[in-house]
Amino acid sequence: MIVVAILPIPAEIPALLNGIVFSMVLGTFITWGGAVVGAVVSFELARRCGRPLCERLARPSLIERADHLVDSAGWPGMIFLRLVPAVAFTAVNWASGLTSMNRWTFLWTTAVGILPGAILFTMSGRGVAAMYQMSPAAAVGLLVLAILVVWWTAVRFRRRPLRRWTGEFPATTS
Repeated sequence: MIVVAILPIPAEIPALLNGIVFSMVLGTFITWGGAVVGAVVSFELARRCGRPLCERLARPSLIERADHLVDSAGWPGMIFLRLVPAVAFTAVNWASGLTSMNRWTFLWTTAVGILPGAILFTMSGRGVAAMYQMSPAAAVGLLVLAILVVWWTAVRFRRRPLRRWTGEFPATTS
């Protein structure tokens, strides 16, 4: 789980496996704890190595705008990013380390924000394990279907051209 949180690898499958192999409580703790530790490692690597590199390569105005966006969004913005499943967990970890985000804010919003997903995916794994005990063929069929859906989605996404966002950061009022 720690490696999954550092590298851009989807964490859903390992979380499901934690639910299948371990009890729901232990599986959730392993999923959640590993993800938090991996997130902190990513954040610290980005803070110590990536931020100085960004400061040398990027325009100061860009770095200031990114810091301002993070500061204006505050902890509610970070919680929101953690609760939305479409936002890449690993990208948030690394990007947060590149900004002026407070370490404590990053830690507690990550720990709180990822807990519902850790519980949900680990519970899903327990459900798959129970399904396998009742009907191994149905469980394997469901797994094959899930892999096909993920593959199909990835193929469709890769064929679409990426649109470049050129807008400015929105103005905030204090």
